[in-house]
Amino acid sequence: MRTGEHDEPAGDSRPTADEGTFTLMVIGEIFTVRIRPDNTSDYTWESGPNKAYGFSSSRRVAGDPSAACPAPTVDEHRESIRDFLGLINPETGYIGD
Repeated sequence: MRTGEHDEPAGDSRPTADEGTFTLMVIGEIFTVRIRPDNTSDYTWESGPNKAYGFSSSRRVAGDPSAACPAPTVDEHRESIRDFLGLINPETGYIGD
């Protein structure tokens, strides 16, 4: 998928740590996504007002915290980013207040 000036992985794909970082544009904002080997996702808000600001997200299997979860799809990454952006104070560029 071509968005803006960068290529994005398909929405149903499940990028892994071995594939390296990728970039997504969500609601006009650019994020770099890094997947850790444990499938925790780190999101850096590249176009945001605060350098290196972002968030991390992980999933666990209910009832068995040691069980492996599948990596999120790109569409699930987009949903996490939209949720994050919905929490941002437009005056400060940070969550809250």
